[in-house]
Amino acid sequence: MKFDLLDFLKLGLSKLDFDGQLELSWNKEQHTFTIEITFVMEKKARALFLDMTGETSPKPAITFVDAILLYDRVFFDPRRVQDDYLVCLPFDGQKGWELAKGEALLTYLQILLDNSQSDLIEFLNSSDSSKITLFELEWSAEEFSRILAETRQVQDKDYWLAYPKL
Repeated sequence: MKFDLLDFLKLGLSKLDFDGQLELSWNKEQHTFTIEITFVMEKKARALFLDMTGETSPKPAITFVDAILLYDRVFFDPRRVQDDYLVCLPFDGQKGWELAKGEALLTYLQILLDNSQSDLIEFLNSSDSSKITLFELEWSAEEFSRILAETRQVQDKDYWLAYPKL
């Protein structure tokens, strides 16, 4: 059975080990997929912290959300929205995405989730406010490229995940 890009993402995201939420949405009109990453964590040591809007929150837990955008390079221009996403990754129209890129994304995403979850726990539980002043997810294009190169080396053929048929 051949998977299209949507099927691949649904199945792959469901297999990732993550205590938060991963939500996939497909915007058929814009030819985009969004992977929303949501962390919900209880803070222990810090009584108050400032969110990105500068507001303080005495709540015992925080919700942190970021997203990855996959877009059709032929149909969609990400320049106007790229600051709203952790990363914007292009695919090739109806041809879709190279399987190696999909596998590299899932591999790197698991690493990113693991590292970010540890960083967020440290951030929330630190009583030393000078130690960590900001928490944000950080995408490493170099690490993703390294994983992609390794993935391409072990694949037998050039397989593509086609864009879903409407």
